[in-house]
Amino acid sequence: MRLSRRIPLGERFKLDVIADAFNLFNRTNIAAVNQLCDPLAGAICFAGQPTASYDARQFQFALKLNW
Repeated sequence: MRLSRRIPLGERFKLDVIADAFNLFNRTNIAAVNQLCDPLAGAICFAGQPTASYDARQFQFALKLNW
């Protein structure tokens, strides 16, 4: 999600104020799932278990000067 605001600074210059949010609601996003199951290991099988996830909530702020 991005929020931005353009502020005029005279006739020639403009300042953009920008705020970005990634994974704003901080949900777990699974990146990889274990696909292997060893039948020789007995009743223990980890197939379908998440092995990695994407980053948690992050914010990014920026100022951009246009002329």
